[in-house]
Amino acid sequence: MRALVVDDSKVSRDFIISHLRELGVTLVEEAEDGFDAINKIKMLSAGTKYDIITLDVVMPKKDGLEALKDIKLLSPNSKIIICSSNNDVHTVKVALGFGVDGFVVKPFTRQKFLEVLWRSLKIDKK
Repeated sequence: MRALVVDDSKVSRDFIISHLRELGVTLVEEAEDGFDAINKIKMLSAGTKYDIITLDVVMPKKDGLEALKDIKLLSPNSKIIICSSNNDVHTVKVALGFGVDGFVVKPFTRQKFLEVLWRSLKIDKK
């Protein structure tokens, strides 16, 4: 499995990456904002995709909600999980409207993140 972790905080990216690796995801790339994420998706070779994309909402340059529309168009089969402290009604409605596969509110525990990930990937808990 291949993953892209999009967050402007290195600490948050490292936290998420450690949990993805715990599930056996070995190919993990990082992006610091929406522009960076979109560029990484565009640079993938034909037939290659990110299986999982975690996406923060509040980021400089291009935030997660602005990037979400492009990401869904460029990578429609990727599972997208929003990882954000911004969980107001508008944010959640927009994210769900674009068909995200999961939403976890920061700060979150390892267990909460893994539960959202398992649900989005439809993996039974071990």
